[in-house]
Amino acid sequence: MNNIKSIIFDFDGTLHDTMEIYYPAFKKGINHLKKHGIAEEYEVTRENISTFLGEKPSYAYDLIAKDAPDELKLETQKLVGFEMEKYMEDGTGRLYPNTVEVLDKLCKKYDLYILSNARDIYLDKALKVYKIEKYFRRAYAAESFDYIPKDKILEKIIPNMEPDVIFVGDRFHDINAAVSNNIKSIFCTYGFGKIHEGDKANYKIDSIEEILKIL
Repeated sequence: MNNIKSIIFDFDGTLHDTMEIYYPAFKKGINHLKKHGIAEEYEVTRENISTFLGEKPSYAYDLIAKDAPDELKLETQKLVGFEMEKYMEDGTGRLYPNTVEVLDKLCKKYDLYILSNARDIYLDKALKVYKIEKYFRRAYAAESFDYIPKDKILEKIIPNMEPDVIFVGDRFHDINAAVSNNIKSIFCTYGFGKIHEGDKANYKIDSIEEILKIL
């Protein structure tokens, strides 16, 4: 690991404990759908919605509201996004414990990046609200790439990074992207992915500060 020069982090479920803002926001989104006779049987629990975290924003609504008009799905998606941003700003949101301290140490030795399946405005706002923008050379949101798969985005951005590169994430998208691009990966077991999603990872960590023991 002595050759690592660049670290790419996923954001939600890796640095950001997103459930704190996603759960109340998504609940409002489901209530909005139910008012239109959609997803009436869907039960909003943390376990049920955790599988949507790390996916592109439209994934949840294409799945649980597949018969709804596209306009309603988009309206709901925007509502949930707005509520998430509001919860971030009012102090409901939070990073995982010790995230800032870890980033502060790592940025002194490595080039740090973010690659997230999020919207541009969401990721930009999060970095500003949590005051961590200064630690990253660049943050990439999948929206800027029309939500193509992470492995394809990674293929485009890696040439701009100092090798060797390692990817840190909590979902199978992150680990598969690393494998597809022949770079090492670290799987965050504390995030929102199932444990088997990290089977192909080179390393696994149970808290963000454990990365300091690996690098």
